[in-house]
Amino acid sequence: MKKLIFFTATLVAFYTTAAQTANPQQYKYIFTVAKDGTGDYMFIQDAIDAMRVYPLAPITLYIKNGVYNEKIELPANNTDVTFIGESADSTIIAYNDYSGKGKLNTFTSYTAKISGNRFRAEHITFANTAGPVGQALALYADADHAVFKDCKFLGNQDTIFASGENASQLFDSCYIEGTTDFIFGPATTVFRNCVIKGKTNSFITAASTTPGKKYGFVFLNCTINADSAVNKLYLGRPWRARAQTVFINCTLPKVIAPEGWNNWSNPDNEKTAYYAEYNSKGAGASAATRVKWSHQLTAAQLKQYALPVIFAGRAGDQSAWYNQSATQTFSNTFFVNKTPQEIPLYTGSIPNSTGAPNKENAVVKDNVTRIANVSVPTLTVYKAAKPNGKAVIICPGGGYSILAFDKEGTRVAEEMNRWGITAFVLKYRLPDDKANVDKSLAPLQDAQQAIRLVRQNAKEWGINKNQIAIMGFSAGGHVASTAATHFNFKADPNNSDTTSVRPDFAILIYPVVSFDSTIFHRGSRNNLIGSNPTAEQTAFFSNELQVTKNTPPSFLVQASDDGAVPVQNSVRYYEACVKNKVPVEMHLYPKGGHGFGLNNKTTDDNWMERLKNWINRW
Repeated sequence: MKKLIFFTATLVAFYTTAAQTANPQQYKYIFTVAKDGTGDYMFIQDAIDAMRVYPLAPITLYIKNGVYNEKIELPANNTDVTFIGESADSTIIAYNDYSGKGKLNTFTSYTAKISGNRFRAEHITFANTAGPVGQALALYADADHAVFKDCKFLGNQDTIFASGENASQLFDSCYIEGTTDFIFGPATTVFRNCVIKGKTNSFITAASTTPGKKYGFVFLNCTINADSAVNKLYLGRPWRARAQTVFINCTLPKVIAPEGWNNWSNPDNEKTAYYAEYNSKGAGASAATRVKWSHQLTAAQLKQYALPVIFAGRAGDQSAWYNQSATQTFSNTFFVNKTPQEIPLYTGSIPNSTGAPNKENAVVKDNVTRIANVSVPTLTVYKAAKPNGKAVIICPGGGYSILAFDKEGTRVAEEMNRWGITAFVLKYRLPDDKANVDKSLAPLQDAQQAIRLVRQNAKEWGINKNQIAIMGFSAGGHVASTAATHFNFKADPNNSDTTSVRPDFAILIYPVVSFDSTIFHRGSRNNLIGSNPTAEQTAFFSNELQVTKNTPPSFLVQASDDGAVPVQNSVRYYEACVKNKVPVEMHLYPKGGHGFGLNNKTTDDNWMERLKNWINRW
């Protein structure tokens, strides 16, 4: 048996490696974020963290309208990602860091840092809300082949850092505002059909084009505006020698300084910087008064500023990144459309209840809702838009002291809805001597009642009554494994309903299974049956000992380095299933710790996709 277990765990590790360049369909490529809870995530960074690095196909993140007060970073290994907001005015990513705040400097003050190549963003506002306190970036972009279309960039000093010495970037039909040097950096960057607004008497650009590069900042068909209090605005100054900035067919306001450009108090910059205009229009267009060391392009020179020439001579390549000009449309298709319905688990009195006052409370921390003191159990129904007949009852974990209700409950249900599965999140009673006559039986009573309720209403919810699974995380895994092994035990002796409470499948994720003192989770054991249980209690709730040939097919996931619930909990349950010829599949990951939820960040392997494949086989 030990050899079989070792082979299984090794197989998972081998498959993970082999799958790096194969089977792209097993990975997730559409992600959603919504403040109203209808997306995969409520925070953008959580969605980024869940994405596969170096994906086998492009990834799209749809972001619903809302103000996302967070500092985000798309790392360099998160390539080929597109952000699509619902609308540029109302999909807002905002943060208020600035240089000098604690240990922050200019380059760590960003609201958003985009480093993954071949990035695209549409219909989004990137804002630094720190105010006029010095350098405070709205965007730090060092990604190559990055496109921002119909986006807004709001800030003051240093709004956009177009970084990356070898990066090429395109800002198309965007709005950009700021005070001093609010577009700066070394990248080759084209601003096409943009509106640029200066908010103080200062400088629009501060390029730092690196030696050997022919192009720095190029503004094509842009409109420059200014606040009413502004009376002298420069087109640019060189942050470093050899800075290059060109304005072509741009409309300039009266407040543009007649000289146009500034040498940053260093005459030597005049010898290396390249500043030019072509066909400037508006009251600020004044070729005759520009500094002598700037240039007015000729019609022949203008040909050198076509996008295929600027961006590495890709003429005729219609699939080139900068030619993908069609606006992408935000889609509601991938969001949960219906508000979930929370229903009482029991229609009459709650069995095994002392009638003590309900003291339930919830706390949100680190993007996780933790519910404590549950004495009134409920079932939250997540109906699939196109139900496939399968149902899963989800039991969140929390050591029998709290329920991690969204991380290990509602978010899982929403993902399963996308698979066509109707999901139910069980808010089961947490053991409490003041609220329960026998606290050890309360969670099992609730799990059995949930199965009974779903099976009784299967037709109404579009469910096959023989396709009902129970799923649990951590201590919720103990609830689920108890339900999967104790279905012949009548947890509520006064219930005369004969509806079967046997789940058809069991899904156990880093589960508490055993109360054997060598592998148990102390908190779960103590909260359920006390710190000095009898041998009979220990055996009864050590579910690996209760597996029989009638135990439902089971799916297990855990990390070998789980420091809270020893991995032997899953291994022993697996061994018991094999011994009793119960179909079982187990996935052990070398790392991941405890409580990783939907996403084990230590591996590119997606255990939810494995689960989806397993469920579809039944």
